[in-house]
Amino acid sequence: MKKDKISYLEKLRKKVLTHLIIIIVASIIVAITIGIIVSPKVKAINIVLVIFIISGLVTYFLLNLITGYKKKFKDYKAYYKKLMVEEPFQETFGHVNFDYKKGIDKDTIKNTGIMSLGNRYYSNDYLQGSYKGVRFERADIKIQNRVYTGKHSFTVTYFNGRWITLEFDGNYNFNLQIIGKGFKHASTKSSFFRKKECRRSKIELEDKVFNELFTVYAQSDHEAKYILTPEFIDTLKNMFYAIDGNFMLGFIDNKLHVAINTNKDAMEPSLIKNLYTTIDVQKEIKIIINIIEKIKPSLYLQFKWNL
Repeated sequence: MKKDKISYLEKLRKKVLTHLIIIIVASIIVAITIGIIVSPKVKAINIVLVIFIISGLVTYFLLNLITGYKKKFKDYKAYYKKLMVEEPFQETFGHVNFDYKKGIDKDTIKNTGIMSLGNRYYSNDYLQGSYKGVRFERADIKIQNRVYTGKHSFTVTYFNGRWITLEFDGNYNFNLQIIGKGFKHASTKSSFFRKKECRRSKIELEDKVFNELFTVYAQSDHEAKYILTPEFIDTLKNMFYAIDGNFMLGFIDNKLHVAINTNKDAMEPSLIKNLYTTIDVQKEIKIIINIIEKIKPSLYLQFKWNL
């Protein structure tokens, strides 16, 4: 049954791709034709190029609208998300709440105090569920900063990847940040201009290899030492080499935030590649299971001191 659905989705992908190719080719042909017609009358080559580009774009958008390509792609995308994202998560975790149009709210990320936010924020593919008593939610997030310098402007991408939040039972009040090597634009709150009770301080551990891979900031050395046991440190070092992308962890109150910067939207369907070579959802599922199974025992063992 599942194979039949995937086969149908693959056929739908090919139809949508063929539709897109026809629109692009037709647009190019129209643009070239108009360019040939106007070129003898217009001597300036730059004006001919402008006419060529504008005519091609106008044709593309008109054909897109007239032939219903946009609606067909939306239908394909919705079916893809249902079959290739929601159903695999349900098969693994049981009941899940999934909404590919929804994301994690910007204020939620802001309140963690562990990430620079820039001035542009996007999020989608929100999913909520639980595994072994640990509630989790994940979404794809893109954070950018648009910079204007007089007549020019440029955009810096701070983060583009997965954001996973694990919520543990217990009344905890942690504030610990672990930044993996290569992860950029984290907000450490380590400035001396901050109030002491709100400031995190950099902490060096005895494990030299860990210090090379991670930078740790915490409000309390005592708290950091209780959490960062040798066993948990080994878990983090293994995660560093196993996870696809640079990552950061933030223990805020009773939640663990895991930000994995992969520089892509993991769950978006591809029209170019067939479905059998582009299924990343199982990787997502393994990441969530791997994080919970490796971190939960260490956390609960060390969290007992705060009960």
